[in-house]
Formats: sequence, structure tokens, C-alpha cells
Amino acid sequence: MLHYAPVDEDWMYPNVGEDDCAGGVAGGSHIPTTPHEQAWMFYLPRTCAHCTYPACLAACPRKAIYKREEDGIVLIDQSRCKGYGECVRACPYKKSMYNTYTRTSEKCIGCYPAVEQGIQPQCVVNCIGKIRVMGFINPPAKARADNPIDFLVHKKQIALPYYPQLGLEPNIYYIPPIHADREYLHQMFGPQVDGAIERYRDLERDPVAAGLLCLMGSTDRIMHRFKVERGKAIGYDDKGAELVQVPVTEPVIERAAFDAKLGAIRNNTP
Repeated sequence: MLHYAPVDEDWMYPNVGEDDCAGGVAGGSHIPTTPHEQAWMFYLPRTCAHCTYPACLAACPRKAIYKREEDGIVLIDQSRCKGYGECVRACPYKKSMYNTYTRTSEKCIGCYPAVEQGIQPQCVVNCIGKIRVMGFINPPAKARADNPIDFLVHKKQIALPYYPQLGLEPNIYYIPPIHADREYLHQMFGPQVDGAIERYRDLERDPVAAGLLCLMGSTDRIMHRFKVERGKAIGYDDKGAELVQVPVTEPVIERAAFDAKLGAIRNNTP
């Protein structure tokens, strides 16, 4: 029987080509002046979803993959892994990778040493755009309005899991892009995407939701509770100690182009 046997490089780069254009692009092509009708794009940062029902765990013949009870992080026991690659094949999100040097599979470890100290993972802490937050989610029936993740997922319902139809219950949630093709977003985030986008568009009328988004990226500690009052958003740790306090609306200060006192000319930067 003839077949293609994948080489090491195939397992090293499981999502090669997925961030490229789907087809050729003619020279001089550009996004038209009427966007999203002919062309649209968005970048989806993907990390391991640490699924409630991990496909990688179920597929591993060595039982080398396990999910931690204390925080839900999914890990690969390197002492048990023999590099069979079944986790690489099984993960639909393609987050397990084969290391050709160690001859074992590896994946995101959720920065569990930091999480154990109450610190958010590096992908959250280092995000320049301040668009990420890490926390612990409760079941819908036990959701708390003052829990940042519960609020975004269960209460406000603007953060959705991607490809929920796979049944793995991924524990990474996205606020969907508002300008991308809706048909594409439906197959990626499910039927709730329309409502999530409309609620996100209406954030200016919801100071609590807007305040929570302002808290993203404002501290490296894990926020277990938050509140918004008197124009400020405040984050708290698991013991109720205040971690950070930020204004919901940043003050705008306009300065004269010429400062007579200092004899200096300045430009106002938006």
C-alpha cells in the first residue's frame, strides 16, 4: 500500500499555511474602500485551550497527558511521553507539537509555576494591546457577576469559545471581531456570535463591562473579583486585597502648541 509518511518537519509545524492567504493575490491588489464586502481579515492569537475534555488526553496511548484538578491546566508528562504523536493528530486546535530534539510531544503549559503564585501567564502579561485576561470560570449556574471571566462569558456573554461544535469545551474565550464575515464567524464561534457582537457594540452604555476591559493588562496578578464605581475599575485577588485601580475613561489633556513659560513647542499626540 502506498501512503505518505509524515516526516519530522510535518509534526514540528502543524499549522503551516494556516496564516497565509487562501489562494493567489494579484499584484497591486488591496483592501477596497468599501471594506468587508470583497476582502476582510483578522488575526486570531491561538494558544492551548486547556479543554475540559481534551482530545490530546484521550488520544495518548501512553497516558502521559493529564489535567490538573486545582486549575484545569493540561500538561504532558515528559517522563512518560514516547513521541508517538497521537496528541498532535488528535488536537483540532493543533496546539501539541512534536520536538524532534527531545523526541517527545510538547505544548503550552499554561505557565503553571506562575499561576501557582497567583500570577497570570506570560502571554497575558506581555500582551502589548492589553486584550487578554486570565482567571477561573464557574459553571453557568454558579457564575458570579464580580468574577471577571464569569462576567465576560456567562453574564455579559460577549466572550465565546471557538469551534464549540467539537465538543471539547475549550477554556479559552474570544470577543469576536465585529467587521469579519458573519458566516465565517458563525462556523468559528457558533450561533451566539451575533448577540455577542451587538452587546460589544453597546459597551459605551455599560460602564461595568467597559471598566472590566480597562482592567485587562493592568496587573500581572490573577484577578478573582472586580467592581466598577465612581468612574474607576478595581481588581482584587482571591483574598479580597486590592490589586489595581484604573479609570474607566482616561482624562484628555490638551496643551497649547507653544509653551511660553518654557519656550518650547509641543505637538499634541492623540
